[in-house]
Amino acid sequence: MMRYIVIYAVVAFGLTACTYPKPVSVEQAMAQCTERARAAVKPDVSVGVGIGVGHKVRTGVGIGIGMSTDYLKGTDPYEVYETCVVAKSGVKPTAPLEL
Repeated sequence: MMRYIVIYAVVAFGLTACTYPKPVSVEQAMAQCTERARAAVKPDVSVGVGIGVGHKVRTGVGIGIGMSTDYLKGTDPYEVYETCVVAKSGVKPTAPLEL
């Protein structure tokens, strides 16, 4: 019986250790969160044109639009930045957000 308790405790500890991401440095968090804050300001739009030559000439046009949930909710990008940095690093940003 005691052996099962020890095995259960080891497995439970191992699973909880896997579920919590390790904090990153505040500098890494600020770099990652700057992109997330920028996505809260405006949608990301991309346009691509391609031409291929082989046995047949092929052309292609592509348009992509991406919108973050923060943009759709109208969340303040400065709030997104600070919340994100604290969540990733555990400390407040050491530099303000530059958009």
